[in-house]
Amino acid sequence: MINSFIVSFSLLFTCTVLINYVLYLPVLRKPGFRKMKQVILGVSAGITCILLMMNAYQISENVLLSFFHIPITYTALFYSPLISGSTVITAALGRYFFNEEDIGSMLGTNILIVGTLLIGLSFFIPRRFLSFIVVSTAYTIQNILVISFLTSSNWDWGEGLLYITACTAASLLFYYVLHKIIQFFVMNRQYKERSKIDGLTGVYNRHELEKFLEYLNVSGHRFAVMMIDVDNFKSFNDEFGHHIGDRVLIETAGRINETIREQGSVYRYGGEEFVVILEDQTNTSAYELTESLLSRMQVPFTCLEGEETWNMTVSIGTALPADGFETPKEVVERADALMFEAKKSGKNKAVVCVK
Repeated sequence: MINSFIVSFSLLFTCTVLINYVLYLPVLRKPGFRKMKQVILGVSAGITCILLMMNAYQISENVLLSFFHIPITYTALFYSPLISGSTVITAALGRYFFNEEDIGSMLGTNILIVGTLLIGLSFFIPRRFLSFIVVSTAYTIQNILVISFLTSSNWDWGEGLLYITACTAASLLFYYVLHKIIQFFVMNRQYKERSKIDGLTGVYNRHELEKFLEYLNVSGHRFAVMMIDVDNFKSFNDEFGHHIGDRVLIETAGRINETIREQGSVYRYGGEEFVVILEDQTNTSAYELTESLLSRMQVPFTCLEGEETWNMTVSIGTALPADGFETPKEVVERADALMFEAKKSGKNKAVVCVK
């Protein structure tokens, strides 16, 4: 009994770890893979159910120990209808093919019916630990009654209680282990995301810029580069203090993000310099965004409500790749040169150029 429990739960645990590992692969985190990711999760959970059915252990003459209903219950209560629906359909198909024809078809139909009911129920009950345990236990009892009816077997209360106890214990362990796994993946992802971000301004750091430039060099996508430098920042920082200087940088990053929105990505290049990579931009649209940002930066700001108003301007150099061969890094260098040209011509200006 104990050995069968350990084997079945180990199978459940191993499949859960593998599923979560696959789901956090970078390719499946792209926006275009959202629905595919859900289907993969659902089918993977369904395959886990099938493996659990195939490895059911006979603990008495009439009782086969199987935890197949646990993934079905969990996905139905905690995941989207697309995920849980994929799980139910996959598990039901497994029942159709891996049992005797008559019993398999009826048990498969039972999975479809119960799974559909659980998906509907998930809209009305809280997604909590207690809900999962109660529903999982109810599914266990229903499974006992259905199999008892189909096989015309008479289970005594001892056998039924043994099955319910084993399945409830597996549900408790499954919930605990799964949430620890999810917590690990989420924390790991958050740590990786934080390593990409500049700690002061909240925009991407220079290391991420270097990586994105390498990507652009391979992909061949059309792009433009804006090099932005805060005018007179050093003297401003020396006169009013670093705490005000930090507020200027934070405000600058915020205004750049507000102006660019979804049209590009913002990076802190170093000190008071920022780089914006604009994707799929024409000469005209890059020019319009540059002028819009220049105007936005000219609006005075206050560090805190009711405090002194500060004036802040920037110089911008915007470059698009030449028609001939020019690497993304060379475009950044050209944008930097254009920014210095704007500085020399009086600051608070923008220079936009295609080589």
